Amino acid sequence: MKFFLLSISILFFSQVFSQNSIQLDDSLKELKLKIQNITLNKGQFTILHIGDSHMQPNNLSGMTRYLLQKELGNAGRGLIFPYTLAKTNGPKDVTFRSNITWDNAWIIKPHTFDIGLTGISIQSKSNKGYIVWKSGSDTLKYPSSQGFLSFQIQNCQDCKIEVNGRKKSYTSSSLVTDTIHFNMSLDSNKIQFSGGTFRLLDLIEKSSNPGILYHSTGVAGATFQSYVDNPLFEKELAYFAPDLVIVSLGTNESVKKWDEAQFKKNVNAFISSLKKEVPTAKILIVLPNENYLLVNEKWNYNERIDLVRTALTNICLEQDLLIYDQHIAMGGKGSMLEWEQKNLVNKDHIHFLRKGYQEQGKLLYLKLAELLLGSE
Repeated sequence: MKFFLLSISILFFSQVFSQNSIQLDDSLKELKLKIQNITLNKGQFTILHIGDSHMQPNNLSGMTRYLLQKELGNAGRGLIFPYTLAKTNGPKDVTFRSNITWDNAWIIKPHTFDIGLTGISIQSKSNKGYIVWKSGSDTLKYPSSQGFLSFQIQNCQDCKIEVNGRKKSYTSSSLVTDTIHFNMSLDSNKIQFSGGTFRLLDLIEKSSNPGILYHSTGVAGATFQSYVDNPLFEKELAYFAPDLVIVSLGTNESVKKWDEAQFKKNVNAFISSLKKEVPTAKILIVLPNENYLLVNEKWNYNERIDLVRTALTNICLEQDLLIYDQHIAMGGKGSMLEWEQKNLVNKDHIHFLRKGYQEQGKLLYLKLAELLLGSE
């Protein structure tokens, strides 16, 4: 996808947009030092953004990634996934094809095989096949040179996997769980397997360039509990080694029966998993924006979103987490209706159109700039 360039200098970041929707403290000094190193062409800064359907198509996070990397350097595309092979919508800047068909599993549904941090996994219907993909079709081109794949092979009988010439072989095993590092190709890349049922968990592209590495993933219908209930969530977290974790969840809880005690339990369990597996990462909770429910043919403000926002705010204060209030950044109560007049909102009054998500991505970009580049 091609994004409209929002050109704002680093100096400008430090002087404006100093709203209170992000809390700053001395513990951010290490993060800011890493950002300063990037400006000196040293090191990388890794962000992991986890969410729901608002995140799955990559329109919001894609804009934020684009603007951060345009300003601070491009360390690669990050987490990608063959959404088309899983028969669902996903980012348009990465294309996948395969010579076989695949089953899919989602963290929001009962499933019979494991799922990676992405929240969706695919499993081959054949014991032999390949996946070919090509990325970098948007403005930045993502100069990725290094790849990483987390995978499983079930009912392995002298099974093999090869990714861009890097090979691994296994003897008989009911289940192989492993990872493989490989070099990226400039044009297309290929995963080949044989001897068992192949399961793709997580796939990452990056480079050795200094700059921002921005992973993002989202699952339509996901809640905090959806991720907590995934047995591989914690294990896969460790592969990403983020400096900053951004969490955009809570909308789906607001359109279901509200149970404050259970919600807090799920959020705390989610945060505990993050702190356990990536203890040095800072955590930024995005307070969800408003949504509307259709009642008697009239769109009514969903007051349960206020309960979600209050509960999340209290947890952030208790656990010393960073907060970004997306609702306030958009304009506060009634802003979704105002955005609707600008043709940015989906007709369901919960989701946004592509341009709407890109506008949200610009707002998040400005807040991250304030967070990471603002004066002490």
